Amino acid sequence: MTISLALLRITLLLHAALIVLQPVMAGYFLAGEVDAMSVHSPIGSLVWMLAFLQIFVAALYWLAGRGRGWPVLASIGLFLAEMTQMTLGHTQTMSVHIPLGTSIVVAVLLLTIWSFRPSARQVRPRRVHQQEVAR
Repeated sequence: MTISLALLRITLLLHAALIVLQPVMAGYFLAGEVDAMSVHSPIGSLVWMLAFLQIFVAALYWLAGRGRGWPVLASIGLFLAEMTQMTLGHTQTMSVHIPLGTSIVVAVLLLTIWSFRPSARQVRPRRVHQQEVAR
């Protein structure tokens, strides 16, 4: 296993832990535990920061670790979704905030699960330059 994949897995595990905690805290709030929002909101801020970091870790996995490139795109999508999610939460647009939150949880968990599958360890073959082919 490459160092870049290990870093990606660590980042994804942290991301997944925080993202799963979000609906739990929201549920406590909806059940009448008003103090739960004092945990839900700061975690939301941490989540998008972690998603931003995840973009760079996924790029490291792709470029230095010669892994797949699509996790970079997925991480960018998650970052944008989480920024939107935070805005919707602050404006209390629950009709979009709740389903978007569900989609984010599913996406982060699927990406995290993928990172532990054998396909995540497969390296991309090196590109052969035209000059090397001509020899």
